Amino acid sequence: MTPLEFKALEWLDGFYELEHLLATRQWAVRLRPQASPELRLAALVHDAERYFPGGPTNTPRRFDDPSYLFAHSIRSSEFVDSFLAGRQGVNDEFRYQVRCLVLRHEVGGGTEADVLQAADSLSFLETLPWLTVEWVQTGRYPVGMAMAKHHYMLTRMRQPEALEYGLPLYEQAVRQLEDAAAVRLDGRRQIASDFRLLLGLRGTEDVRGHQ
Repeated sequence: MTPLEFKALEWLDGFYELEHLLATRQWAVRLRPQASPELRLAALVHDAERYFPGGPTNTPRRFDDPSYLFAHSIRSSEFVDSFLAGRQGVNDEFRYQVRCLVLRHEVGGGTEADVLQAADSLSFLETLPWLTVEWVQTGRYPVGMAMAKHHYMLTRMRQPEALEYGLPLYEQAVRQLEDAAAVRLDGRRQIASDFRLLLGLRGTEDVRGHQ
């Protein structure tokens, strides 16, 4: 992890998607070992706008709604570009490429954008089933809609390799949703929001102590 990537994690510290963002970066490198520095950073910040109040609804009626996907991607790219502006060692071309990748992370388009979209999907299926269980438990979405989110994340991927990785993750997430009422989420959001814990820089007991 580069110093700039670590700064990005500090910038988003406390964001409930930090675990997802870290896993997206890992999947991007797994799918494309020669991933560019721009792709690695974009993977780590692609959902940044959800950390800041005032964005598009977090309860879209359709998960494939282009209006929502574009609004989310554009707003994230703007926050990321502001984060990069004026940073030592960050030139205009790097900023531009990161911004383009963040803009395309929901829909793909180009080799690295397709990798980012697939990495985002795989990371969602791997790290955010707890979030869809929370949706059901809090009444935000019914079980069928929560399952539809996982199905959308699986089927939007273009790469056969990513689909192979994604199918068992999808099946596991669906099984968990089938018994959503019985799933205990104690402290799960706090763990997913703490990058120092996720990087092994402190233990879970420190997180529990602040609940």
